[in-house]
Amino acid sequence: MNKIRRIRIVFAVLGLMISPVITNAQGIEFLHNLDEALAKAKAENKMVFIDFYTSWCGPCKVMSNEVFPLATVGSYFNSQFINCKIQCDDKGVGVELGKKYQINAYPTLMFVDKNGAIVHSAAGGLSGEGLIALAKTAANPERNLLSITNEWDAGNRKEEFVAKYFNALKKAYRGEKASADFTKYFNELSANDKAKKSTYELVKTVGTAPFSPVFEYLETNRNAYAKSVGEAEIDKFIANTYLWYLRGLVGNDPRPEFKAAMVKFKAKNYPYYDEYAMFYNVFETFDSKGSVDIDEYMRRGTAFLAKYGKNNDSYTLALTSLLGNCTGYKDEGAAGIKWMEDLLERNRDPKYLSVYFYILWRNYNLEKALVVGNEMRDNEIKAGKSTKTVDSQIEMVKGLKVREKKAKV
Repeated sequence: MNKIRRIRIVFAVLGLMISPVITNAQGIEFLHNLDEALAKAKAENKMVFIDFYTSWCGPCKVMSNEVFPLATVGSYFNSQFINCKIQCDDKGVGVELGKKYQINAYPTLMFVDKNGAIVHSAAGGLSGEGLIALAKTAANPERNLLSITNEWDAGNRKEEFVAKYFNALKKAYRGEKASADFTKYFNELSANDKAKKSTYELVKTVGTAPFSPVFEYLETNRNAYAKSVGEAEIDKFIANTYLWYLRGLVGNDPRPEFKAAMVKFKAKNYPYYDEYAMFYNVFETFDSKGSVDIDEYMRRGTAFLAKYGKNNDSYTLALTSLLGNCTGYKDEGAAGIKWMEDLLERNRDPKYLSVYFYILWRNYNLEKALVVGNEMRDNEIKAGKSTKTVDSQIEMVKGLKVREKKAKV
């Protein structure tokens, strides 16, 4: 019998939850209402630090449990800022605020002035030291995003500064502004300047999409870029950009724009069209409600990887990760375990182990998952990195083992 599973796609909206101040004896003291925080910021002439988070975000939980409670962090932030936590999946009153601040990743760690204008922003989890360093950058009028944006608006187009500007926008997840400003900047360049390696690097930084004017220019003038960055580099960039752009369009529910884009892509006559089309066909096992025929997904995935899997390790990682999201019973997604073991046999890259670990525990291969988890932990130790995240994952799997044992009694 075919297994049909539905994955819940979460569309986060920004909500404001009105509640009293959370007082942490040592860590950051947070408000939960931005209007209240801005009023307090005006009264005390301070900036507001905002932690935009969701209930399902792993790094958000790490920040809340391990970073925000630190005494050093609390001492700095409580004295320098008014601090506000905003849960972005509470379906509250903050939808329009979410659009205004363009919150696209979690956690987003943002600093705004007392009027609510963005001063600085970054996305992703940080250590205590990293968070304080981010705050010091935000407080520095010569280094924060607002000052860089003002300098751009004033007309600074020196090559070094241009790179700094677009890198700052991307780190702050200001993708729409980065795209709009870069397109205008690119159009004003001479042909020679457009083909320079430094401009090409900016194209990669901004993430210009296929079928856009900038990307079309790059394709049309492929030979000029081959001279500045090399044939292999420009061809790889074009191919990979199409691959993941179109993968994003097919999503877990093929949309009309995906089919239209595939028609345009086919007209380009690139030799990898059939390969990509077969890859996307695996994802077309999802229906409009987010349900997937797991057996058919695995059948198509296995056939695709047998034919093209060795061309790109990312194929296996992408297919396995999504399969892990769709499964949750003993050996329900066994094909994904085989996919990862085949990949690791030819390339045991430590970065791949997290996907292998995930597909193992999602399919209740818990003993093997613990072995892989301990290998991941050893790799972190060798690299001089914190083991907190992998330790928590290992403990989670141990907990599953205990529950599984009790269920059998």
